[in-house]
Amino acid sequence: MNIYIIDTSSLIEMKERYPKNNFPTLWNKVARLIQDQRLITHIEVKKEIEKGDDELKEWIKKENIKRMFIKPDKNQIEKVQEILKKYPFLAKADKPEEPNADPWLIALAIVKKEKEIRLVIGKRNNYIIVTEESSRKIHRIPRVCKEIGIECIKFIELVKREGWVF
Repeated sequence: MNIYIIDTSSLIEMKERYPKNNFPTLWNKVARLIQDQRLITHIEVKKEIEKGDDELKEWIKKENIKRMFIKPDKNQIEKVQEILKKYPFLAKADKPEEPNADPWLIALAIVKKEKEIRLVIGKRNNYIIVTEESSRKIHRIPRVCKEIGIECIKFIELVKREGWVF
């Protein structure tokens, strides 16, 4: 089963390309993925969204939506330190005071995958990062994901994989 770990850029893409009033079925399907714990993200994404003042900020406050935000644990913190040591460009040193979800999303995918490998015998989940960042830019999530073996897709690919038709 696919478990999607969504980046701020994809949530913004969803808001801008598929407005809630025009695509209510899409937003309901996304909410269902969250309810089924198949769409998750890191609490740092919430912090990035809260910097804005729009409908996305209001949407993430809903009880059934805010459950998608995962708080860091010891394993994630250790993994972020490893990631930033190997990929220091993810640290965004020019804006240290701003929320930065990128290394946390990657760490979340790695930790979830590693935990499952230790605990589950048989069919495992596929942890996929969903981001609108370009793989052409060297200092981005897709490049790191490719190097460490974590699948990375855009939001429209999530829609296709889930077989959603509108």
